[in-house]
Amino acid sequence: MNIGRFAQNLVDSIADAGEKFIDLKMFRGSSTQFLLQLCTDLISHKGVASGLALAREVVNRYSVLSMAEKLTFLMEVNKKMGPNLEEIKVVATKYVKEPSEGNLEKLTQNIQSCRRKLFSRMIMAPNGTQAIVSLREDLLGFLQTNPELRAMDNDLKTLLTSWFNPGFLILKKIDWDTEASILEKIIEYEAVHDIGNWNDLKKRLMADRRCFAYFHPSLEDEPLIFVEVALTKGITGSIQSIISEDSNINDEGNTAIFYSINNCQRGLRKIPLGNFLIKTVVKEIASELPAIKKYSTLSPIPGFAVWLLNELSKQNSEFISEKEREILKIVNEKNWHADTKKCKRLKKPLVKACANYLLNVKKFEKPINSVAKFHFGNGAQLYRINWMGNTSAHGISESFGLMVNYLYDLKQIESNHEAYVQDGTLAISKTIRSVLK
Repeated sequence: MNIGRFAQNLVDSIADAGEKFIDLKMFRGSSTQFLLQLCTDLISHKGVASGLALAREVVNRYSVLSMAEKLTFLMEVNKKMGPNLEEIKVVATKYVKEPSEGNLEKLTQNIQSCRRKLFSRMIMAPNGTQAIVSLREDLLGFLQTNPELRAMDNDLKTLLTSWFNPGFLILKKIDWDTEASILEKIIEYEAVHDIGNWNDLKKRLMADRRCFAYFHPSLEDEPLIFVEVALTKGITGSIQSIISEDSNINDEGNTAIFYSINNCQRGLRKIPLGNFLIKTVVKEIASELPAIKKYSTLSPIPGFAVWLLNELSKQNSEFISEKEREILKIVNEKNWHADTKKCKRLKKPLVKACANYLLNVKKFEKPINSVAKFHFGNGAQLYRINWMGNTSAHGISESFGLMVNYLYDLKQIESNHEAYVQDGTLAISKTIRSVLK
């Protein structure tokens, strides 16, 4: 029996029963006004069946709004259901004067906005989890032009981090026998190295490969995030050796290469799923394949090309010497990567510039590169920068063909993680140190 589907059907039947306790005729106005009235009623409702019926009505009516109507609705919810700052001030003053458990509880209740309560009620609806994830995806699309919605996003991010806690998630191994509907989504969601067709996917699921995905009990057919792994002999530095049509990975592999990590749900952006996925998959592979002794990524370097071109356009750069600048300008020339002599001149200064970018270009004292920040935060070591690791058109335009290995040394992961979290120390190999010298 599919437990998730059974639970959803059960919730649906309770919501059906609860419909007789709500009178939709009492709600009037435009689509967004009607929906706002429903939301107000949902927040104050006490009955379980009628509450489920209201939650389902809210979810269904939000889903059919136009994008303009959704923005209007979210702006109104943000304005009318935010925290009452005056009330918080009163309760906070009372707590300062009398710091009792009762006053602390009142303060906590007032700090939590009605927005958060609304979203917590909406998730009770059948398909409520997917609805909230989709709502946040809409919200993220509005944030750039409507920064006042950021507080609402913080509410949603807090709730989703709790709802998608790794303790609730299910790790599944994806293979050729996995349901076709899920395999189709793996093809669709692969954003790092495109999967061209079913044959391409089949190659990535062969005996010398592994693919694992996290699922949520409420979204059984929707992968949240997945990672693709190649079992190789030694740490490879070329993505072509893994995904090209004529690639031939050694069957006697001793190394697991994590070469593609994909977040599938845009509404779960910045919800920390990948941190736990890699460590969980390492444990799975170590248990299944004791011959695997090393764990490394083969990672892209998004943003490097843009950063370097910007540095080259400046009068001076704190990261690039004048001598290196003249050589690095070769990257502005068409098809430079097809010229052996130009590549030979470029290799050393380009790799050094990349090391500087990954380690020394920071924002809020953390690496500005999102992939580097992710792996350092996970306890990985910057192990090697690979020349011409990705010779595809995308690889050349994104990072001038460079790719990076981040090493997950099982004996050092936790100490590396603690050093990074406590004082921002970045774990780097002797090879990288020599590049910087």
